[in-house]
Amino acid sequence: MHSHHGHHHHHAQTATWVVKIALVATLALVATEFVTGTLSHSLALVSDGWHNLTDVPSLILSWIALYFERRPPDDQKTFGYQRAGVLVAFVNALLLVGVALYLCYEGYQRIVHPEPVASGAMLVVGVIALVVNGGISWGLLGERGDLNLRAVYIHNLGDALSNVAIIAGAWVIRVTGHTIIDPALGFLIAALILWSAVGIITDSVNILMESLPKGMSLERVAAAMLRVEGVKEVHDVHIWCLGSNSQALSCHVHILDMPTSESEQIAHQVREVLAHEFGILHTTIQFEHTHPPGEFHMYMPDPAPTNKGK
Repeated sequence: MHSHHGHHHHHAQTATWVVKIALVATLALVATEFVTGTLSHSLALVSDGWHNLTDVPSLILSWIALYFERRPPDDQKTFGYQRAGVLVAFVNALLLVGVALYLCYEGYQRIVHPEPVASGAMLVVGVIALVVNGGISWGLLGERGDLNLRAVYIHNLGDALSNVAIIAGAWVIRVTGHTIIDPALGFLIAALILWSAVGIITDSVNILMESLPKGMSLERVAAAMLRVEGVKEVHDVHIWCLGSNSQALSCHVHILDMPTSESEQIAHQVREVLAHEFGILHTTIQFEHTHPPGEFHMYMPDPAPTNKGK
């Protein structure tokens, strides 16, 4: 357990540094896009600046969530603060929905009211933005198992795809003069972001509602516990997520009537199976004792007093 905790702490520290670097790089990129977009009268760059600006609150929230996730349990938060990241992921996903709708609105406005686009400035800043957002996405690639960081990853991947669209759009507009290419690509990116956001919202709501962890089967878990020697029956099984990477289980297990030392061995074996096969590290097992077939314990009343001696 110590090595697991050490690994988690190292993972959290690495993720925190990635989020810090991403925050600084995103703020610099937003400033560049706003200044360049204003000077070159490029609506596309100003819009993308606003798009990238939506990453700033999500990165700040993720930073806060990573801080809380490292805090140990206390007498108020007995399971710790693992769900801070899940809650932040839910908020971030709602922001993603807002970004997608905003991109659709901007795309519609550009179709209804076409404006000349400074393709040269679009191309240069689009490449710079792609390097920044692509670098952040690459840095977060290995952190996608954490819902909180997955939301940030999707944010920046969506930004990187937007940058690809801006570069491609700038080149096509420069060659053909057809400005409608830009909003068309915007709609495509908005659909991708919306699809990703729905997935994060679904996963985070499932955790907050204490649903069965994604990809886990209640029947398979119960069957694995029944394979442990001494386990006669398993029922009242509950499995839920404490955080995006931590599961808990409680159940009732029928065993034969036996000394506590023997039942503890069964409990240890059940916990080993749950940890190794399903990654469930927090378990609460309540034993219920039964008697072997053919053994009956009947209540007999005390014999009636005799009248000997009278």
